[in-house]
Amino acid sequence: MMNQGGAKNDRCFVLRAAMAFLLIGIAATKAQGVTLTQYLEQVQTDSNSYKGTTTQAEGNNLEAREADLIFTPKLFAEFNTGHDGKPSQPKMYDRVNTETYSLGIQQQFDFGLQSKLYYTMQKTTFDNAGSAFTMSKYWDATPKIELTMPVWGGGFGSTARANADLLRQSNYAEQYQASYQSTAYLAQAEAAYWKLSAWSDVVKIQEAASKSANDIMSYVSRKRSMNLGEQADVVQARALVEARGLELQVARNEQREALRTFNKFLNRPATAPVDSLETVPYAELEKITVPTARPGERYDVKATQAQLQTAKANAVVVKERNRPTLDIYTTYALNGRDDDYNQAMKNAGYTDTDTGYIGMRFNMPLNIGAAGDTKAGADKNVRAAEYNREYALYAQEQDWINLTQNITDARDNLVLLGKIEQAQKTKLDVERTRLRQGRTTTYQVLLFEQDYSASALNRVKSAANILALQTQIKLYQASPEEGK
Repeated sequence: MMNQGGAKNDRCFVLRAAMAFLLIGIAATKAQGVTLTQYLEQVQTDSNSYKGTTTQAEGNNLEAREADLIFTPKLFAEFNTGHDGKPSQPKMYDRVNTETYSLGIQQQFDFGLQSKLYYTMQKTTFDNAGSAFTMSKYWDATPKIELTMPVWGGGFGSTARANADLLRQSNYAEQYQASYQSTAYLAQAEAAYWKLSAWSDVVKIQEAASKSANDIMSYVSRKRSMNLGEQADVVQARALVEARGLELQVARNEQREALRTFNKFLNRPATAPVDSLETVPYAELEKITVPTARPGERYDVKATQAQLQTAKANAVVVKERNRPTLDIYTTYALNGRDDDYNQAMKNAGYTDTDTGYIGMRFNMPLNIGAAGDTKAGADKNVRAAEYNREYALYAQEQDWINLTQNITDARDNLVLLGKIEQAQKTKLDVERTRLRQGRTTTYQVLLFEQDYSASALNRVKSAANILALQTQIKLYQASPEEGK
């Protein structure tokens, strides 16, 4: 019986221990809260805005493949049926009926050649054909090839290549713009995370400052009631209380605004509660290394390059479209005819009934002035795109210099503010020691607490500024190549 009781107690002990470890694990998980990495992953998963821009970038990248279709073979087929009842002279039939079937392949080559290779079967039937007709119904079988080469106005594939480039680059431009928006969105989300984390510290500091101001008010009021102080001190202390109360209210309002912004990136209700966040890494921020070289081009700057290529391709299309055109073409076909379908196809295998043509086609716009203005306008659009590209590169470099300098200055300021905060804390600790020794007044200690709160507040806001600036570096990450 003793052994059974001991075994039962052991099982109870194991169960209690397991429950204790489970509760500790749950508490630890809850205490850990939401890390920055987890938050950004949630943004990418839950934000419709982010998913919209990334999906658009993916769509534009895939849509750019349309340019490849210009130079790929295309299968085509055609069927038509009809009749012709025009009277013949002399009258030999009442009406002719036809059925035509065509099937073939056509391709535009990048060097300009346009080709068609196809097979046509046509059935012809004469209603009430006269005795002079040897066949009132027959099939025509015609394998045929057609070749066209533009030599002026889109000559040697210039228009086709420009159209392909126009399709590709315009989609790349939209892809880069969408990618820039999604990258900037994540950077803004990261800044929102750190602002909410920092403003939690701001509220705590303002609460301490407000409490200190109320302590000063109580102290001077008590001194005044004992006729040991001046009424002016009471008035001054009351003004301090009001000022610190306003600053606390502003801090809480800003914290609520930061919470709304935080939730906005997650498509959540504005006031949805948030678990604890990572604390601002003050010590690490004082030691950050500011990159000297720009990691890569921003997506919006890469978009200007694609826009420039789009303008150039469009200019080629416009110019070639409004030039005189001269095309050299040729057609060659074999012909077979018989009242039997299969025999007609066999007869089409001989060259003694073939058909061949070669020729030229010429077109020229007669409104020379309009054509010239159109070309000049296309050239101006290219130059405008070049100006935009040049300015984008210049502005990107200036923005990078400004960003790195601001981070450097903010880091140096944070170091100084940390020293000031430490000095204010040391001063406050010394004054508290002197108060215990009876060598100073409570009023002086309370004033030093105000100084310490102000220095701590400045340090928090400076750190939040650095974190916001750091997120902008991600906009300059090296960009992938087109079509990747």
